[in-house]
Amino acid sequence: MTIDDKVQRLTLKKWLAKHARNKAVHYTDIAVDLGRDPASVSASLSIERKQAKRDDRPAYFVRKGPGLYQYNDLCEGAIDEESVKEVRKRADEFNMVTKSKMNEAIANLSIDAFKQLAVVILTNTRARVGKDGELVQERDRYNNTIILTTSWLDDGGNAPVVFHVRKCGLDEKITKETILEIRGALPRYGANQGVLISNGILDDLGKEEALVPNVSTTPVHIMDKDILLHILTESKTGIRTVPVNVFLIDDNFFEQLEPTFIDEIIPSIDL
Repeated sequence: MTIDDKVQRLTLKKWLAKHARNKAVHYTDIAVDLGRDPASVSASLSIERKQAKRDDRPAYFVRKGPGLYQYNDLCEGAIDEESVKEVRKRADEFNMVTKSKMNEAIANLSIDAFKQLAVVILTNTRARVGKDGELVQERDRYNNTIILTTSWLDDGGNAPVVFHVRKCGLDEKITKETILEIRGALPRYGANQGVLISNGILDDLGKEEALVPNVSTTPVHIMDKDILLHILTESKTGIRTVPVNVFLIDDNFFEQLEPTFIDEIIPSIDL
């Protein structure tokens, strides 16, 4: 791209920013106002479209119809993608640390506190919870396990679901025996579905048993550590979000400080 091409594109950008923010203008009218050949204006717009695509950024115009162009406000928000990637990477690293701390906090809860957390989790799913968890019934508790029953919101409340709420130590493994235990408890509560809610980690054999593709065997839904953390973070529960201001250079601002194309070819004359 030549220097003339860059200057002409900058001149067009300034003109559109001033005259075509609220309505589209035909490129021939732009050419008349700038004292340029219409073909030259069309070529500059074409060059800008291709350059924006190569740079992976918004073009400074939006084509509204045949020959009609309007200034694109989005181009003013275009920022260095590499800088954005770096910020996202650092944010992801920070969020991983936060999730690790959440995992430790959950492992340190009492069994009653973990039950309350399970009700919060159910509130963020399609379970029928009611005000203050009044529709979730505790049926049994033993060995850091609480059995809750309720139903799904979309089934009319006629099909009880057993929620096997198991409080584990930090990163404790859960085996397939727990899945067999859940499945075996379903007839006792007249349920045809079981759900494991735990901060533990179901091992591979446990997952295989839970998701057995046998039409005669009831599957058990899994909400173990990773899913619990995902539900909590997605619902912004148990975490605080902090807005961060990131300063990136606005190249467009500094480009607009340069003399326009017309200023360069028609120097000012002292009278």
